[in-house]
Amino acid sequence: MIEIKMMKLLKFLPLILLCACGSNNNDDKIADTDTSRIADTIFTPLAHPDSSYEIVSAESYYIWEVNAAKKTLKKNPAIATVNANIDSVISGLNRQYEDILLQKVTVKADTLQLRIPDSDFFTNQMGSSGPSQYLAQAVINLTSVPGIKYVQIDFREGSHAAPGTWSRKDFPGYIIIQ
Repeated sequence: MIEIKMMKLLKFLPLILLCACGSNNNDDKIADTDTSRIADTIFTPLAHPDSSYEIVSAESYYIWEVNAAKKTLKKNPAIATVNANIDSVISGLNRQYEDILLQKVTVKADTLQLRIPDSDFFTNQMGSSGPSQYLAQAVINLTSVPGIKYVQIDFREGSHAAPGTWSRKDFPGYIIIQ
């Protein structure tokens, strides 16, 4: 008797899974300019089956979780600003944005000089809001590293972004949320 009920249930399992995995039509309505999906990540280490080590998520390198669309900053509880450094923030950005390889060139006084050797994805394929989200994420985090007030990024200009020097003042109106 139980086996018969189980067999009937198993017949409907593929249908149930198909319905559960179906497309969410609301995602189709999100405009290409919505960048909140990028910044709405949580700062937590990823678990690994072998408990002897952890895989650290890209977000764990950030000082701030930046959401350019909502103009919010959320402090990363996993990292202290005094322990933050340029290389770890760059590493986190490169892991988060794998198609944009950011390289450190040098630090001169309070200015960090960087370059993006292959900027086509960044300048032409992220839409108009993608580069602004990336720049906000990069500049706000890198200027949170003690001693860095300006970030100069050199890359080949494209349709949606041009090289330049940015400071925290270039991203006004951000509020800190808990």
